[in-house]
Amino acid sequence: MTSDRLVPQLARKATLAERVEQELERLILESRLGPGDRLPSERELAAQFGVSRTVVREAVRALAAKQLVDVNVGRGTVVRAPSTETAGESMKLLLMMQSGATGIDKVSEVRHIIENEIAALAAVRRTPEDLETLDAILAEMRGHVDEPEVYIKSDVEFHAALARATQNELFVIVLDSLVEIMIEVRVLTLRVPGIARLALHY
Repeated sequence: MTSDRLVPQLARKATLAERVEQELERLILESRLGPGDRLPSERELAAQFGVSRTVVREAVRALAAKQLVDVNVGRGTVVRAPSTETAGESMKLLLMMQSGATGIDKVSEVRHIIENEIAALAAVRRTPEDLETLDAILAEMRGHVDEPEVYIKSDVEFHAALARATQNELFVIVLDSLVEIMIEVRVLTLRVPGIARLALHY
């Protein structure tokens, strides 16, 4: 057991595991525990928090489920490096759970605002390589305007490339989380005759 206390001892309450989880998560988010750092052992954390090892184990499991830590036999529990994929998957799951008619309307509102801002920033920050990529995707869309599956795939790629052209990875994460729901919307939209060709003019 270390002599320096890393965390405050907690009073015994019904939600001890959640409180331990929250405290460890706070330490990670505040960078007091960084990527690659090993958490103290179960025994040490239990002593520092003033809880049982079972409570600590449950809290660590919750952190692992959030992909904030990796639990390795023999190496202990290690803080994970932040991942854009993890953030995107979490947002995607949340949105898919609300993908009813009302949820899709809400997502469409958010997408409209975000994509307008993405287009404005991309126009200022894009590189020559970004322009080449966008032009190539548009050409692909024009060549498959009567093939909905290919057209939709290219449309998704176009908006992803536009987000990357902002040079802000957070736009990429947010837009990616909307993709699956918006594919449903695109499928319905393309049932309107001539809508795909019309969209290519804007």
